Amino acid sequence: MKNTLPLLFLLVTLISCEHCGPQKELSLRIDIQRDSLQLDSVSAIGALDQTVFQQQVSNTTSGFRRLDLPISLLADSTTYIFAYETRTDTLTVFYKRDFYYKDGCGFVVDAHAPASATQVKSTFKKAGISYEPYVRKERRKWGVTGSDGISIFVEL
Repeated sequence: MKNTLPLLFLLVTLISCEHCGPQKELSLRIDIQRDSLQLDSVSAIGALDQTVFQQQVSNTTSGFRRLDLPISLLADSTTYIFAYETRTDTLTVFYKRDFYYKDGCGFVVDAHAPASATQVKSTFKKAGISYEPYVRKERRKWGVTGSDGISIFVEL
């Protein structure tokens, strides 16, 4: 009996967990296809600290890149600049910020598709975007995973 109490406590805790969303600045996932050029830098217009962008660039290889870049919570869009060896591309992502109180979590922040038809503007050859909530309204079933937040696919 003494050994089963910690296991029972852990099980009850896992079942009753609320998904409160990211406990850090919201970010979006960018997948870059057919990337044979050397990516020199990525930056965001208006960002106070650009180091997170440079860390992302140094951790990727050419061919296929996956970057997780923070979005601005001060505006309903973020513009990124991608500097390659022979070209520069821009990507502007539009979203609707949502700040609210969630029982069991406190105040949370989420981002959704904007009300306008414009979701992304880009100088890349192709750019597609999908929106999933960062904060789920319902509990996720045990073992079920999925992508949270904004995901973008771009092609040079």
